[in-house]
Amino acid sequence: MTIEREIVVNKNINDAWKVLGTEFAEVHRWASAVNHSSGTGNSFHGASCSERGCDIQGMGRTKEQLIRFSNEEYVLSYTVPEGMPSIVKHATNTWQLISLGANQSKLKMKIDITLGGFMGVIMQPMMKMMMGKMSITMTEDFKYYVETGFPSAKKVKAMRKHKN
Repeated sequence: MTIEREIVVNKNINDAWKVLGTEFAEVHRWASAVNHSSGTGNSFHGASCSERGCDIQGMGRTKEQLIRFSNEEYVLSYTVPEGMPSIVKHATNTWQLISLGANQSKLKMKIDITLGGFMGVIMQPMMKMMMGKMSITMTEDFKYYVETGFPSAKKVKAMRKHKN
């Protein structure tokens, strides 16, 4: 199962990459679905860490392990070896930024998930719907944060809910 999203961000590629790449471990600052995140492991091809742990609403704790990171190509990719439902056999997520000029960039996100077993077949439509919705929210959260420097309304609501 593959889910792809693109969104135009009204900021230059370096400002967008700072949030996406340089601050890889700080995804909890802008992503509504992530209550907390922290980086672990040694640096990885210019990234400050090789893994991040995330507390994700409705899923619990996941571990995301970088498999690609390039400050020159503005791309990062990671696998999710821990924390996914048992029907998920393999999951990767790739984020890439493309410059559209001095004050715009395009974010491309591609999620690849391999489901297994009988339950994987049955649950695939629901998983695709859930992950599709999450990908829309994440790209919109990213855009808003990069453009304004503040979390989106959805992220603020999620932070309030998490504190209660």
